[in-house]
Amino acid sequence: MNDFQLYFRLGLEHILNIGAIDHILFLTALIMVFKITEWRKLFWLVSLFTIAHTTSLMLSVYGVLKIDGALIEKLILVTILITALSNIWVKNPKNLHQLHYYFSFFFGLIHGLGFAKDFKMMIAGQGKKLFSLLSFALGIEVAQIFLGLLILLFFGLLINTLKYSKREVVLLFSGLIIGYTLALLI
Repeated sequence: MNDFQLYFRLGLEHILNIGAIDHILFLTALIMVFKITEWRKLFWLVSLFTIAHTTSLMLSVYGVLKIDGALIEKLILVTILITALSNIWVKNPKNLHQLHYYFSFFFGLIHGLGFAKDFKMMIAGQGKKLFSLLSFALGIEVAQIFLGLLILLFFGLLINTLKYSKREVVLLFSGLIIGYTLALLI
């Protein structure tokens, strides 16, 4: 397996495993407010997140940013909480969508720092740090698009097939995410 394949696969696995529950919850809270017919917006959300995630990860890997990992883990949970709470408080879909674009980028900066310590250990001693980072980022991007499409499909099925209202579904799942995140914070 070459370096690209290795780091691309690590990017995929960083998102698509049960250990990434914080990431899955954040993406779910972020994406559930969109309709399945708005699937193109998913690409913007995911790309904004990946750019921010990669930027902060890169700054950490190159020693520009040094932040306590325990603090970052708490902040990641706070980003999930804020995103889910916004789904409840902001009733205008246009405003909520706009807010989620901002969340995707700014909270992506925080999420990128959450994996920095592990990623630095993986690439220690390597000369091709940037290549490894970009390969990893591409894996994250592909995994998030896949996961995002599954989230849209799941919520689309609940709303369109089972005839639940969009607002009811968003309130229910946002409440579940808030409860779980609060339990992790406490």
